[in-house]
Amino acid sequence: MNIRKNILPLLIISSATAFAIPMAAQAMSGNEHCERRPGIHGPMAHDEMLHESSSHMPPFLYGLNLTEAQRDQIFKIMHDQAPALREKTKEARKAHTELRALSFSDKYDEAKVKALTESGARAMAEIAEIRAAGANKIYVLLSPEQRKRVEELKAGTENRGPHRPMQHCSGEERPAAKRG
Repeated sequence: MNIRKNILPLLIISSATAFAIPMAAQAMSGNEHCERRPGIHGPMAHDEMLHESSSHMPPFLYGLNLTEAQRDQIFKIMHDQAPALREKTKEARKAHTELRALSFSDKYDEAKVKALTESGARAMAEIAEIRAAGANKIYVLLSPEQRKRVEELKAGTENRGPHRPMQHCSGEERPAAKRG
C-alpha cells in the first residue's frame, strides 16, 4: 500500500515531464516560421520583428523592405477598412451565436435557421471582399521587385499544398505526425 502511494506521484511527474519536454522544444524552435520570415530567429528576433509586427501588416508584406511612404499608405488602407471589417465580423458572430442557440433549443425553426445561415454567409463574403480589395490596393503600391518577391513567396506556399509538411530551414521535410 505504501509503495503505491509513492509510485503514483512519481508516475504523474514523469508523465508530465515526458509530455512537457517535446512541447517546450517545439515552442523554442524557430522552424515553423522560417519560410515566412527568413533570418528572423533566436534571442534578437523580437527586436527585428517589432517594427514589422507592430503595424499589423498582412503576412505577404513581411521581409519586403517597405519604404516609410509605403508603410504610411498601407496603414491608411488598413485603417480605413477596419470599421467595415469590425461591423461585418460582429454580424457574422451574432448570426453564428443565434444559430448555435437555436440548434440546441426546443424552438427550432427551419426558416430562422435558413435566415441566420444566409446572414452569416453574407457577412463572411463581405469580409472576404473587403480584405481582397484592401490586399489589392496594397499590392498596387509595391514596386516591381517587391511584387516579384510576393509572387515567389506565394508560389512557394502553393507548391507546399494543404497536406505537405513544412520544410526545415535546412530544406529537410519535417516527419509526418503519426495518427493513431
